[in-house]
Amino acid sequence: MATEQGIGSILVVDCGTVLTKAVLLDRVDGAYRFVARGEALTTIEPPWQDIALGVQHAIEQIEDITGWVLLDGQHRLITPQKNGIRGVDAMVATSSAARPIRVMLAGLVPELSLASAMRAVSGTYTTVEGFITQDPARGMSEEEQVQLILKHRPDVICIAGGTDGGAVIPVLEMVRTAALASSMMEEKERPRLLFAGNTALRQRVVDIAGGQMEVYSVDNVRPTLDSENPAGVQAEMDDLYQEQHLGALPGVGILNQWSSLPLLPTATAFARIVQYLWYLDESPKGTLGIDLGAAQTTVAAVFGGRLFVTVRGDVGSVYGSQRILAKRGAESIARWVPALITPEEVVGMLLNREMHPGSIPEEVLELRLEQAVAREAIREALQTARPGWRPGSAQPYPRLTPLFDPILVSGGVLSGAPRPGQVALMVLDAVEPIGVSTLLLDTHGLAPGLGAAAGLKPLATVETLDGGGIVNLATTIVPVGTARKGEIVLHVRIRYQDGGTLEVEVPYGSLEALPLPPGQEAVLELRPRARFDVGLGGPGKGGKQRVRGGLAGLIVDARGRPLQLPSTPQERQTQVQQWLWDVGG
Repeated sequence: MATEQGIGSILVVDCGTVLTKAVLLDRVDGAYRFVARGEALTTIEPPWQDIALGVQHAIEQIEDITGWVLLDGQHRLITPQKNGIRGVDAMVATSSAARPIRVMLAGLVPELSLASAMRAVSGTYTTVEGFITQDPARGMSEEEQVQLILKHRPDVICIAGGTDGGAVIPVLEMVRTAALASSMMEEKERPRLLFAGNTALRQRVVDIAGGQMEVYSVDNVRPTLDSENPAGVQAEMDDLYQEQHLGALPGVGILNQWSSLPLLPTATAFARIVQYLWYLDESPKGTLGIDLGAAQTTVAAVFGGRLFVTVRGDVGSVYGSQRILAKRGAESIARWVPALITPEEVVGMLLNREMHPGSIPEEVLELRLEQAVAREAIREALQTARPGWRPGSAQPYPRLTPLFDPILVSGGVLSGAPRPGQVALMVLDAVEPIGVSTLLLDTHGLAPGLGAAAGLKPLATVETLDGGGIVNLATTIVPVGTARKGEIVLHVRIRYQDGGTLEVEVPYGSLEALPLPPGQEAVLELRPRARFDVGLGGPGKGGKQRVRGGLAGLIVDARGRPLQLPSTPQERQTQVQQWLWDVGG
């Protein structure tokens, strides 16, 4: 393994559910830079059943692009680097390819202990299969609880409930139920019990359930009625995912031999980059990152330096659309498509997409539907994440999205969109940001790999980011307030660095992209109407702000918050198409 001081070239690998990406970083003119990228299908399913094969295929693409020789005659990674373009000094790898942990949650009160447990387990790759509650108003009989556990056969039963020193009998009843259900299973199928309730009951929990299932105790996820402590549950679930899920991937042993660091969950690595972006400015606003994978969606938010991570392991751009359909109906997806499409067509096309996850849209309607699913997947993940955030002053409007700057987005559907305006519109529709925000796009899928590389060579991460590894997509201005459609609510003056100016009056209900090319800077002067807020101090408060150009320029979104779509299908299609034209999509 190369020492930290002697690391020049670094190969970063991210193995997703569908695609595996390999990225080569190297020192160019004294600084680390992105050199090349390869991509191949992930090979954990038959007929391959070896994750290392997909990594080798992606590396071979880098060899073809650069002329470097990275693999030897036995297809093993050459390390350390020799003779300039032979091998690399180090490799780091991340993965989200392992199946999520299947969890059953049990608690006393849905709005308290169960809600806290839900937020805690959502910090890693999990799918929540069901809920058990002892709330008398909404409780279940013991037989119903046992049948639910036997039906879903989860990997983990997480029991919360009872503040420290609080409830005893109802908590122990849930433990007995879990032990009873476990006793009815084959030993190899039995779930582990993760107890995150009243800490005074730990020994009694072991006494009751220890003979039927593995029992792990962590800090109470709800130690008092008005406090929450998810750290213990999250740490235990992280360890379980890394050891028993990532560690069980076919062929992972080869990656561990090649890698300079242990294989890291993609969400963990991605969250590191989001936290780094906040520390660049330590802004009173938050920093938001969204990584939209094929099967999972990760949301990482930072407020005041504190990181909040949520992983929806059941919702992605390819897999999980059936959950959205079951929860919200086909109309929730069809509303974002600027063409006539029936619910049956939506269901049929999404099923076909799941059957061919490595395919790309061949027709415009397929592309629009894919982007509609992306919007709903992000919205679904944000809905799970938001209750657990503690944004402080960054949330001037509790029912709206907190103030974020920047907002980083990553994922194949986003980076692969034909036009940058389409990406910007997907983010605006899904996140509904307010105020002034910079949208950053991970065009090469670097973010997770750079997060992993930070554990090996922090300078490589910093310099690659500074060198344009992640690009500015757009600066967005979103005034908050209400008015009649067409009323002027904001005056914008743009002073370009070449001395030119542009003045625009923004009517309520409009969406407009203004010119500000990548690499250029400008000073915005914003003057909102008295009851409109652009995030510069409150309603009616204006000011100046220096911004950088992006692929989609400068976008003023005065459509209102929360975003409202027309009620009839025809009007919605017309409106959504107009918004696409407005941003150059």
